Amino acid sequence: MGVADSKYIDLASGLPRVANNEKLYKKLVAKFEASVDVSALDAALVSGNYIKAGEIVHAAKGVAGNLSLAAFYESSVILMDQLRSGNPPAQENVDAFKRLYAETVRAINIYIAE
Repeated sequence: MGVADSKYIDLASGLPRVANNEKLYKKLVAKFEASVDVSALDAALVSGNYIKAGEIVHAAKGVAGNLSLAAFYESSVILMDQLRSGNPPAQENVDAFKRLYAETVRAINIYIAE
């Protein structure tokens, strides 16, 4: 089994979701980067369309949860909860979402390169 940074990729939880087929898991996590549209999130936030922003974050949260991408999932939950209120989210939570997205992508790239 490969080695992954457990802060970002929870193999103990993720691999059983795919019958411990690491090749399949790597294939699925490799698609993560393309599944999150950060630029669409930025556009929705700038335009004040918090419903659309919430939909984008909700989709990202679902992918992260299904793949056991722990830190990004937690960040998504926090941001999505704020967006549900219909008010602008705290910038620090938007920044954390984007930072953890980038860090998760880096961790995935290292993991799948093994």
